[in-house]
Amino acid sequence: MKNRVSHLNYSLSSLALILTLSFSLLASSASRADELVSSIEKTSAITLSYETDVFPFSYVADNKPQGYSIDICYKLVDMIRQELHLPLLKINWVPVTTATQFLTIKNKTIDMGCIPTIYTAERQQTVTFSEPYFFSATRFVSRKEDDISGITELNGHTVMVKSGTVFVRHIQDANALYQLSLNIDLDTDNVKAFSELESGRTPAIISSEVLLLGQIALSANPEAFTLSDDLLSPRLPIGMPMQKGNPQFAELINHAMKRLMLSTEFITIYNKWFMQPIMPEGITLNLPLSPELQQSTLSKQFYSY
Repeated sequence: MKNRVSHLNYSLSSLALILTLSFSLLASSASRADELVSSIEKTSAITLSYETDVFPFSYVADNKPQGYSIDICYKLVDMIRQELHLPLLKINWVPVTTATQFLTIKNKTIDMGCIPTIYTAERQQTVTFSEPYFFSATRFVSRKEDDISGITELNGHTVMVKSGTVFVRHIQDANALYQLSLNIDLDTDNVKAFSELESGRTPAIISSEVLLLGQIALSANPEAFTLSDDLLSPRLPIGMPMQKGNPQFAELINHAMKRLMLSTEFITIYNKWFMQPIMPEGITLNLPLSPELQQSTLSKQFYSY
């Protein structure tokens, strides 16, 4: 039952078309600063969002946001500061949830989200995405003692998935395809959901494989859990969501992202979060660059370093 993604009707060619159309809008420089760039230049400040429960991308430690996405954002902001010739560029950090992450960008409370956000056509109606800096598939995690090896063995059970995520659609599609009679329980917090799995109150959690690996690694007994072989989606691109209607800001972000990912700094950041012990936790995820990230136009040059 491995790699059932071919049956779940997700078209990578359609996704590629979406990304091509999105990025083509950023192909040329704006002749004058857009509203967001003008505001940043005037205030010497940029407002970024973070989440508290998406380890290792975005979480809170020592009373401040930390994670892979956070480190990427720090580098992007530093490059923008240089590009706009701003002696200082202050970051205003604002916490968001899955329920508010797009609303805060749409209403211009947030300039950009430093959170792992998967591209979808629906979301592109609300936000503009940066070029991808990660790819991840949807899977489920279960307890080894329950001996659940495939998606069909969840038939008739209650599974948990975070509300407002693309993972809800992925498990709904699998439920319909395999006629599983699942009871899909929506939660709002990844940490709380994993505690439900640890206690045995739910047999499985559906999410991004990298977020599930993070939760497993943070648990008191990582060996007690297993990640599914079955995929509920292909590896999908993850980018930074930004305000729509600000092409110069989007171009600044994408130019900075390309520069970063063509540099050894990106490898340093990636290895810090996925190949080396994460401090102070001291856990190592051992997650090499995905084939999609290696083969993308962003990574072809730096991967040989």
